[in-house]
Amino acid sequence: MNDVVSAVTVKPVSISNRLLLSLYAIMPLCLCFVVLDALAFNYQFRDIWLPDNPGALIWWAIIFNFPHIVSSMVTLLDDEYLPHYRQRFTKALVIITVAVLSVNYLLPQVLSPGLYGIVFILFFIFFAAYTMYHVLSQQFGLGMMMMGLRPDRGFEFWRYSSTFAATLLYLMAFTKHNLQAVIFDSGLSLYDFTQWLALAAVVCAALFGTNLMRRGQQRLGIVYVAANILMLFIVWCMAALEYSFLVILIPRFIHDITAFIIYSVHDHNRNATQTHNYIYRALSFIPLTPLLLCPILAIVLANSIECGAYFLDFGLGFNPANNTDCFASHFYRPEVEQPLPDQMRVGLQILFISGLFHYYIEGFVWKRESLHRHSVSFS
Repeated sequence: MNDVVSAVTVKPVSISNRLLLSLYAIMPLCLCFVVLDALAFNYQFRDIWLPDNPGALIWWAIIFNFPHIVSSMVTLLDDEYLPHYRQRFTKALVIITVAVLSVNYLLPQVLSPGLYGIVFILFFIFFAAYTMYHVLSQQFGLGMMMMGLRPDRGFEFWRYSSTFAATLLYLMAFTKHNLQAVIFDSGLSLYDFTQWLALAAVVCAALFGTNLMRRGQQRLGIVYVAANILMLFIVWCMAALEYSFLVILIPRFIHDITAFIIYSVHDHNRNATQTHNYIYRALSFIPLTPLLLCPILAIVLANSIECGAYFLDFGLGFNPANNTDCFASHFYRPEVEQPLPDQMRVGLQILFISGLFHYYIEGFVWKRESLHRHSVSFS
């Protein structure tokens, strides 16, 4: 019965390339905001009112970061996808879970605090680099598709040089005070060195990207790639001006909203004539197509998981008052008298495991001719 209703009420849709390009309007808006803050408010927004991390804002915590990861997981709960990918998914999930729990639970017991601190820093850098690789791979892959080009060695040079630059900018935003605390004999701080190294990497990435643009076959795709090249320069400027909030907001906004659009259209089309997805099948009583239900469902599930982990951490003796995207943390922040080590928080394990698994599966489920791509078209 549900399948018949879907066939009648749901019509396939395509993804507008112009809509995806319009998301880059966040860049000139942020530039205008910086100019306004400098000229009219003497940088009060940067120095007083804006947090370093957008996650400190309740609207950001509800909509961004984890919800789009959950949305990708919901997409996978399909009667054809699960059997097709089960072995590959299971193996990866086991490896990722064992690796994360080993770093955060096992190694602190067997290594000295100093040595473990180095290991955790390296793990965080790896996570940051993988995050940037994932974010840029999505945007750059779309650019290549819009230009009518297949990924080649030039594309890989562009992607990896951009990932290196973006990782440095990510570290500048999240570890600013740690980098500023390291001063070389010349008087130059590690933060300053990272800033100029990032600029060199951005310039190299721009050269590789520009070379690809010369071979582009579609004007819109060329503009889209140019927007991605410009994004790295603008994010670098935001980092140099110490607008950590905007360093995170710009690529996160573009990536997450792009992902939501793709997931929503995919789920809508995939279940247009027959409801393959187990969750949409169970929620068939809700009078919304997956095009609308997808982001709503992802936001509800993500916040339920994050806030469940948040309160579970308190019950176990942790004090996760910081670095959490649970919206409830903006209203309720009880203190724990003897908090357990922060790296052992349940919420942190969920973030690392789900994030790494998400990055891994996104690396192949959207490849050309994959099962997912059969339900997505661009126009």
